[in-house]
Amino acid sequence: MAPGKMAVFGVPSAAGGRGPGLARAPLALREAGLLEALRAAGPRVVNLSDLSLFPYRPDPDHPRARNAAIVACAVRTAADEMTRAVKEGFTLVLGGDCTLIAGIVGGAWAALGEPVGLVYLDADADLNTPETTSSGYLNGMALALALGRGPAEVALASGVSPAVRPEHVALVGFRALDHGERRALGDLGLALPASAARALGMGVTAALALDGVENDDGPVVVHFDVDVLDPAQMPAKQPLLPGPGLQWQEASDLLTALVASPRVVALYLAELDPDRDPDGGCARKLVGLLARAIGRRFRS
Repeated sequence: MAPGKMAVFGVPSAAGGRGPGLARAPLALREAGLLEALRAAGPRVVNLSDLSLFPYRPDPDHPRARNAAIVACAVRTAADEMTRAVKEGFTLVLGGDCTLIAGIVGGAWAALGEPVGLVYLDADADLNTPETTSSGYLNGMALALALGRGPAEVALASGVSPAVRPEHVALVGFRALDHGERRALGDLGLALPASAARALGMGVTAALALDGVENDDGPVVVHFDVDVLDPAQMPAKQPLLPGPGLQWQEASDLLTALVASPRVVALYLAELDPDRDPDGGCARKLVGLLARAIGRRFRS
């Protein structure tokens, strides 16, 4: 990875989500001044632009695994682009729904030639499968898919299955857990709910998360679903999960501490819905959060 340089690309996919808005997130973040903020923060930014659209569709014919064929295409494409991007330097990926994480981690593994760990910041565990899901939306199975569970066409789409091993995953900030997800939770390297993260503080939480990724201090991808934030502060998400999430400052401190680690090779921002952010306020706050975290990394 080149020092002082980073890559940015977007994957406008809503295929695994509940509506079309997620596909507009990469453009909304760019329009909110993302590239300018990143450059002002210090790194040389290689803008790899955005990939083709992977649209949402209801898909009532597959109620337990909706839109799987398009999700598989999106995961495969994200993995392919990741193999190029991570060679440029630290990589920021703009999503898009959570299912892309399988491609991002799998692509990083292919590029770096070693298993890649995952710090998964999310209000949901995303460990459902078609057997346990109540909705059939694949973004609620995103972590399971990265672990090689669920529809084979998606789980295999990154080119390596599993894209990440259970002991190489730290799940942090969740505040909801379905009954069918509990067994899988115990296989992970770390599972830390939002209440525990807040009690410990963000610095300690970041250290525990990285320590919980047991891949011999190897490379790590950070997944940041915007719903890890408190719904009162992050309304640009569908559906809004009730319960006390992280405050903006807490999320910023946590992300900054994680991204500062030289182990972290990429950050994926997921699930911003611009349709629920009509004035762009949430997008601008996210740009500030990203610029602070990445700027700290490049200044250290």
